[in-house]
Amino acid sequence: MAKAKKIDAATDMQKTFEEQNARVNAKVEEAAKIAKGNFDAMMASAEKVSESAQVITTTMLQFAKDAVDQNFAVLKELGQTKDASEFVEKQTAFAKTSVEGLVQQTQKINEMTIAAVKDCAEPVNARVADVSETMRSGFAKV
Repeated sequence: MAKAKKIDAATDMQKTFEEQNARVNAKVEEAAKIAKGNFDAMMASAEKVSESAQVITTTMLQFAKDAVDQNFAVLKELGQTKDASEFVEKQTAFAKTSVEGLVQQTQKINEMTIAAVKDCAEPVNARVADVSETMRSGFAKV
């Protein structure tokens, strides 16, 4: 009889161990899925960073090219002035236009940067929400 109780106790321990081991393995698999999801979110965010940087850089380069073209046109125009007052008038108008253009371009780049940051953060924010929900739904109950 004592031997049967020992066998039953060993069988119960084996069963409990196997159940606990299966639960732990399931949680490890779930953690691996979470890690893969985190990696995927980071890669999506990095891709968006790259795309946004390319768009912003292209915009800035186009602005610089346009500014150089405009500078040469103004220099040509200034070279054709007939007197100092006309030169000063054209130079002042050009300076005003240049500053206004720079302010507009700065605002445009600022808006693009803010939009890019939001866009780049979206995959990570979504992932944080998913992982938080997983944690609330019982992941931590090993």
